[in-house]
Amino acid sequence: PPAGDKILPSAINTDATETCTRVLPQTGSPTAAPELCVIAAGTITAQGTVTVTGARALVLIAAETIVVADGATLDASSTTKTNPRRVGPGANLGPCARPGGADGQAAGAGGGAGGSLATKGGDGGRGNLNADPMKGQRVAQGGRAGGTQSAPLLLRGGCPGGKGGDSQIVAGAGNGGAGGAGGGAVYLIAGASITVTGDVFASGAGGDAINNNSGGEQGGGGGGTGGMIGFDAPTVTLDGRVVANGGAGGGGGGQDTGGKPGGDGTTTDWNTQATPGDGGSGGPPQIRIAKGAPGTAVGMTANIDGPDADTGGGGAGGGLGIVTVYGKLAGAVSSVSPAPTTHP
Repeated sequence: PPAGDKILPSAINTDATETCTRVLPQTGSPTAAPELCVIAAGTITAQGTVTVTGARALVLIAAETIVVADGATLDASSTTKTNPRRVGPGANLGPCARPGGADGQAAGAGGGAGGSLATKGGDGGRGNLNADPMKGQRVAQGGRAGGTQSAPLLLRGGCPGGKGGDSQIVAGAGNGGAGGAGGGAVYLIAGASITVTGDVFASGAGGDAINNNSGGEQGGGGGGTGGMIGFDAPTVTLDGRVVANGGAGGGGGGQDTGGKPGGDGTTTDWNTQATPGDGGSGGPPQIRIAKGAPGTAVGMTANIDGPDADTGGGGAGGGLGIVTVYGKLAGAVSSVSPAPTTHP
């Protein structure tokens, strides 16, 4: 059994092999599923803010106890709106029903679809609604979200959102907003107990957009899904916040400028949807310009399709991730999104 007391550092990069007690493969890793970065000790404690990034999923194994202390945060989320941006551990690897492509259209492209995992992401908004068929113009369709995934047999992160359609296609590169990354994957295993009085986050990133004149008429990117958070111990106490929410969609471009990125999956506001990205600017007052769609949170998975627009369509919201618990749940369990799947 592992021994000693381990206090987690403020930043964990699972790509750094020396960070891991051991690196273990999963079926299909490293391309179809993330490898595992295992950190093992007798006891493990998270204090302050611990951010986790890297291609490998993070597994904490304690022979005795794991504690995420009051005021501490173990954050495996992906982000678009932080500086620098982050991709959570093991995100975007694993079976995903990839969103369908959004239409490119010079006068208004379609929005990107949200990623799907435990719940379905939204469909991207349509662009160029004021198209005149008599002039050979057409409406640009938004991307269509894939279906939900079956219960995973492996530890995996969330699924990415879809890219928004391009309004300017030059040499194979375009200006559609990029889809947000899915949230990361973190699994806590303890021989005696796990106690969370702080926060454990693995939310998805908001869909992107280009908020300058390079983004005119672009489709907003779709939000990424929440990732996966697992607990396995004889007694699991979740008195803090445990969150794997989906990111919001990026705003569609106006005639002059692109939209703004969607909000990252909510964390401290655990039961609030991430804020949609604003649409771009430019054009007559009657021109419809689209925001993105909100993200997802517990009990809030509807109305996440990207809005339609006369210019670029809005990006859609990403679906919820997964929270799973093996062992006896103790405490209030009052701030968990999505609701945990329990295995006594």
